[in-house]
Amino acid sequence: MTHRYRVRMSRVDVRPLSLLVLGWALGATGCDEHGAPPVTYDPPAVAPSIEVSSAAPASVGPGEVLSLEVSATVSRGTLSYAWTTTAGTVGTRASGNEALWTSPSCLPGDVTPSVTVTVTSDAGLSASHTFPITWTGPACTRAPCSFSLEEGRLALAADCTTDSTLFVPEGYGFDGAGHTVTAVDPPGGAFTGAVIRNRGGTARVHGVTVTTSGLKDQCQTGAAKLRGILLEGASGEVVDSEVSGLGKGTTSGCQEGFGIEVRNDDASRGPFRVDVLRNRVSAFQKVGILATGAVEVTLADNTVEGGGPVDHIARNGIQVSNGARARVTGNRVSGNAYTRADTTGTGLLVSGGAGAPLVTGLVVEGNTFTDNDIGIYLSQDAGEPPDASARARIAGNVLQHGSVSNPYQAAIADYYGTGSLITSNDLSGAGYDPATVPDGTFAVDVYTPHPASKLAFLTSAYGVAAGACSGKVTVQSQDKDGNLVPSVGTFSLTASGPAAPGVTFHAQPDCSGAALTTVDLSTAQAEAAFYFKSSQPGAVTVEVSGGSLTMASQVQAIQ
Repeated sequence: MTHRYRVRMSRVDVRPLSLLVLGWALGATGCDEHGAPPVTYDPPAVAPSIEVSSAAPASVGPGEVLSLEVSATVSRGTLSYAWTTTAGTVGTRASGNEALWTSPSCLPGDVTPSVTVTVTSDAGLSASHTFPITWTGPACTRAPCSFSLEEGRLALAADCTTDSTLFVPEGYGFDGAGHTVTAVDPPGGAFTGAVIRNRGGTARVHGVTVTTSGLKDQCQTGAAKLRGILLEGASGEVVDSEVSGLGKGTTSGCQEGFGIEVRNDDASRGPFRVDVLRNRVSAFQKVGILATGAVEVTLADNTVEGGGPVDHIARNGIQVSNGARARVTGNRVSGNAYTRADTTGTGLLVSGGAGAPLVTGLVVEGNTFTDNDIGIYLSQDAGEPPDASARARIAGNVLQHGSVSNPYQAAIADYYGTGSLITSNDLSGAGYDPATVPDGTFAVDVYTPHPASKLAFLTSAYGVAAGACSGKVTVQSQDKDGNLVPSVGTFSLTASGPAAPGVTFHAQPDCSGAALTTVDLSTAQAEAAFYFKSSQPGAVTVEVSGGSLTMASQVQAIQ
């Protein structure tokens, strides 16, 4: 919230006093015929005068910005302006006679906030005006964090400790400038809420490290839950920052301690768009990065480290839930593992349905998930048949787990069978090998109440020059709802059409090696990839068929 008010100085009429003295030299015999030169006297210097025409500013709470301005005149010369404050942060605009003031997160009980401007003339004379401010925010028991302030940017001046939330003013960026904010409990109480959060509808946070120290193991709920950086009901970004050691002790089971959270529970507002980029979240208590509600979030190039197997809490590296839309790409998520049988840790948890809004438009590509109980867990109750809006694209991710620490482990799991596209993921390690613990470790575990009934191409058709090798073609065995279902048997590759006599199929991207005539769809992702080439131009229909499944066909153009 920004308040603006203006103080103007009235112009003082200065009437210069000029005194002309004519001297006559009287001699004994006459007088000098030349008159004495005129003498001009400058008036004494006058201090600037301030005429106050505005009322005192409105009362303020944490994270608000006031815009202050004065007008000043003086009889001659120029004026300079100096702005000071008893609390909060004041920054001068380029003109000098304007300033911005932002309130602190809290205020010691014996401090009354005010802003004073001192206007000084060339002669060194000055006048001052003080803006009194009525404080409505909380009291704090330690010195507030120190900042510098300029248009659109609030910059942390040094490492600091806080026992209450630091607010990002509406439309401003919180620049950590490489410094660390440490949250601690207030005397006799407990730290609640976020360490850093937005004040209004837009906010940006970058370059800050957030941590906690010595927090009581006292569980909070709702808005009082512990978060590192929170954007709630706001658009903006959280970039190039770190949240480390955010929790209430190394063995706390409190379901809080979210490193970075993007939230909007009011579906009538938004969606709010937020970028969460290039952050590092480690040693968090419950969730590394959470996107929930009516938000559209890009989560890219973040590193989320859960810390490895524990028996007191099941961590989720990234969580997308309750109607959020998200694009999750290029992240590295590791070590979210739980050793007891009642639940699991996940690299990426996607949840919705059963009374909560479904996550829609989800894309999960090019991420690396390492040593998580479940690498990617789709837990969306999308109904039967599944709501098409719940379908996600899970493609080109690397999922690895080298050991077994939980009774149930899977690289990818779709608990309700949402018909999501799961393709071309690299799955490895004993922790995801079905042979390691039968019915306990899985590569891909998709709920499929229906048998495989069709074959489907997952890649688009190509235009290929005669004699050249195509791009990768992927075919999958699916049930009627589009869920992958591994299928055993022989599935034949054939071609028809004018260019069919010159078509061959291959396993290698350069179409080298022996030609293929069949593909295997009994793999974990129920898919096979192949390449083709043709020695002559024309249209060709590529077909995959076998058993009782509906054939897949796709027209390719040979140019």
